[in-house]
This record gives sequence, C-alpha cells and structure tokens, in this order.
Amino acid sequence: MQANSNIQKKIIKIIILVFLTIFLLLPISVLFMRAFQNFNGEFVGMDNFRSYLFSKGFKISLRNSILVSTIATVISIVLAFVYAYGVNRSNIKFKGIFHWTALLPLFAPTMTHGIALIYLFGNKGILTNAFSLDFSIYGMWGIIISEIIYIFPTVYLMFSLGLKNVDNRLYEAANIMGTSKYRQFMTITLPSVKFSLITAFFSAFTMAFTDFGAPKIVGGNYPVLATEVYKKMLGQQDLEMGAVVGVVLILPAVLAFIVDFYLSKKNVSVVDSKSVPVKEIKNLNRDVIFTIVNAIIAAIIIIIFGTILLSSIFTSWPYDLTLTTKWFNFTFMGISGIKIFGNSIFVAIMTAILGTIIAFIAAYIAERSTRDRMISKIIYFLSILPNAIPGLTIGISFMFFFNKGANPLNFIYGTFTILIVANIIHFLSNPFLTISNELKKIDKEYENISETLGMPWYVVIKKVIIPISMPAILESFAYYFVNSMMTVSAVVFLYFPYTRLATISMINQVDIGEIAGASAVAVMIVFTNIIFRLIFDKLSVFLKNRKVKSELNTSI
Repeated sequence: MQANSNIQKKIIKIIILVFLTIFLLLPISVLFMRAFQNFNGEFVGMDNFRSYLFSKGFKISLRNSILVSTIATVISIVLAFVYAYGVNRSNIKFKGIFHWTALLPLFAPTMTHGIALIYLFGNKGILTNAFSLDFSIYGMWGIIISEIIYIFPTVYLMFSLGLKNVDNRLYEAANIMGTSKYRQFMTITLPSVKFSLITAFFSAFTMAFTDFGAPKIVGGNYPVLATEVYKKMLGQQDLEMGAVVGVVLILPAVLAFIVDFYLSKKNVSVVDSKSVPVKEIKNLNRDVIFTIVNAIIAAIIIIIFGTILLSSIFTSWPYDLTLTTKWFNFTFMGISGIKIFGNSIFVAIMTAILGTIIAFIAAYIAERSTRDRMISKIIYFLSILPNAIPGLTIGISFMFFFNKGANPLNFIYGTFTILIVANIIHFLSNPFLTISNELKKIDKEYENISETLGMPWYVVIKKVIIPISMPAILESFAYYFVNSMMTVSAVVFLYFPYTRLATISMINQVDIGEIAGASAVAVMIVFTNIIFRLIFDKLSVFLKNRKVKSELNTSI
C-alpha cells in the first residue's frame, strides 16, 4: 500500500516537472539561444547584443523606458503612501469607498487608462478643448500618467499592509516619553513600511518598464523597449533582435525578483499575539488634509473609469449624447465582438481551472512531500520563476519554441491551448505562493496519521487539505481569471484571427481609430472582473466563517 502510494506521488511529481520544463524552461532556453543566433540559426556569440546595444535606437528606447518607469514609480509611490496613510492612519470618513476606488485599476487592462486619457487630453479631448490646452497626451507624459494609474493600486496595497502591521504599544510608549509626532513618524511609522517601500519601488519599476498596453495606446512616436520588441517581432520581422530585447526585458524583473526574495527572508514581523492595533487619536487638521488629498486621487480614478463608461454608451461622447449600444456590437475582421469577448471568457475560465489545479499540486509537492526533496525543490524554483519573467518575454519564447515544425507540440500553436498555457505560466507564481503559504499552516501529522491507518494519501487531500485551504484555492482561481481577462503582453504574439481575445481587439480598434469600441470592450472586461471578484469574495468569506465554526466545534 505504502509502496503504491510513493509510486503514485512520484508519477505526479514527474508530470508537474515535465509540464514546467516543457512550457517554461525550454521556451525560455530557446529564447536565449535565439538571441545568440543569426537569421540562419548559426551561432554568432554576442554579435546581436553588440549590434543592438550600441545602436542609436536601443539607447533611445532604453533611456526612455528607464525615464518613464522611474518617474512613474516615484510619483505612484508618493501618492500611494499618502493615500494608504489616509485610509489606515487617520479618522477620515468613507474609508471603504476610498479603498475600493483605489483598487479599480486592478480590474482593467492597462490600455484602458490610455484610452481614457485620449478622450480627456487627446487632440479633440474634453479638457484639451475646454481649457485650450497646448498639450499632447501622446508620448512621454501619456505613458507616465497611464503607468501611474496602473501601478497605484498595487503599491497602495503594499503600503496598506505595512501600515497595518504596527504595534500600537510603540506609539503609546513614545507618547509617554514625550516623543514628537514627527519623530514617531520617522522612527516608528517609516521603519514599519521600509520593506514595503523597497519592494514597492522594484515592483512598480518593473511593472512600468515591461508594460506594453499603455505605451502602445498613448506612446505615439516615443519609443520604449516594450513597444520596440513588438515592432521588431511583428513590424520588421527581425526575430533575432526581438529575442535580444526579450532578454533585456528580463533584467529588471530578475533584479526585482531577487530583491523581493531577499527581503522576504529578512522581513521579520513586529506584530505578535500581544500586539495592539493602531488607534488614531482625533486630529481635525490631519483628517481634513487627508480627506482632500484622498478625494482628489479617488476623483481622478473615477474620472478615468467614468470616461471609459460614458464613451462606450454615447454615439460620440461628449459631442453627440445619443445613447447607443453600437459600440458593443462591433465586428472585427468578420468576427463579432461578442464572439471575441466569449473567447476571453473561455480562456480565462480554462486558465483559472487548470492553473489552480497545477498551482495546488505544485504547492503540495513543494510543501508537504517528504520524499524526492530535490525534485520538490526544482518544482518550487520553477513555480516562482515566472515572477522574474515579463509577459512579453513569455509570449516571445512561446512563439519561438512552439512555432517550429519539428516540435511535436507545434499543433497547439495558433489554438486556444497555447493562450491558456501561456497564461498559466505567466501568472503561476502568485497562486503557487498563496496556496503554499496556506499549506504551511496545516499540521503535517494528517499525512502521518493517514499512513498509520492505511488511508490513501489522496483521501487526506480530498477530505482535509483541500477543505482547509479552500480560501487560498478560491483566491488563486479568482487571480487567474481576472488577470487572464486583462492580459495582453503574454498573448499578443500568439493569437490567430479566430482566437483573438478582447484585450487584443482593444489594441486593434485603437489602431483603426475606433476608440469608442475599445472603450466598450474595456467596460465589458471591468464589469466582468468586478462581478466575478465580488462573487468569489462572498464565497471566500462564507467558507472562512464555516472553517472558524468547524474549528470551534472541534475544540469544544
């Protein structure tokens, strides 16, 4: 019985390892190999890198990428910290509204923000005409503003977590000692978010540096690396140089990955079972200031999404305010918008189902398997590796690897399967880590007891492990679904006309000037994601409450 159990577990380990090898390790390896080859497949050493790195085009696009990413990162960090401080460390009203407003950009493709900016600040933009602005949204500042909106909610959540994890006894002791508020802020508050600040900087920079959607919509003639690789691959068919850019895009992501991994080992929680939540005393001046600042930031986000909504339901907003549904009934290259949106729903659901299963199995192997630890460690490494690989790079590597006639898996190229697998790999790390953290909390004696009783190992997983870790599983499912609905970078090189996704159609419609149609698609995606997220949040709360009641009944 025990021997069969070990064999079954080993087979599953090998299957997961083979999956990650075929769909992650080999494509990335082929990408790196292609960067060192010429058009004929001959090894040319560093010639491609020298040719590209010393070209004027690379210097300009690299400089631009670093510039817009740095500016967007710094501004978003300042705004997100102030906003998070107002929500978590003041007595302002409507904290719930402020919190959920800040999260709105998480449910929208990055192109959405650029489209809204075109309506507001474009050549015929509302604000451009209303105030006679001599300002073009196309270029550096269009990208920066779009990236700030894109980055803001992620950084806000990081700071919120850091600001919550502080023991109020530290402030009480400081007050007794007569420490000034400024001194308390510098010696207690800032150190509490130190790791959040560092992680936020590298994460935000990487997000802006590797983002494709915003520069594609409002970049104009302002070249950045993300759009440069798109032009190299699809416009100029210069695949070798495209591979070089794909490798270059990995560098900041790898640096952010290393920093985050290092900080996760160093970061020790200062909150324990005896800690007291922070209680803010009344301070009218502080609350008025944060109410005004947070209201302005929230208003900007609402204006962005309000613009997208209004432009999708009026004939020609804001000039012709006749209500219409025509922007939702578009047809692109003979394929209806509903069919294209259905493609996205299908890909997102399949990605969520299969991705969550793979993430759970990989996490279980990494955290709870006692045999073949080397295989478990390799699976752990491969599962967190996608955190260091941008979506564009994954898409390019898949194109190189699966678009070869000699590859036995070539048949999946141009199908929904390759889009689903690309999404599974692209977003694997977060679900894997979410489930892994939950599995760490479960007593490993369950498996030992099952072995003693002669119970099959999979029965323990079904009756104990899965029910206990269900909130993490649901969170992973929702994460996969929402992000698969919004992604563009990982699939932009992999779709065919009949597998076109909603996010791809947004880019296509902007390219042909149908901006209102792109807005309609964005509205459909945002509402789908919000409704889906609300349903899963309710379900997750229900399961958590049931889990608590079960634990109480067990203890009684």
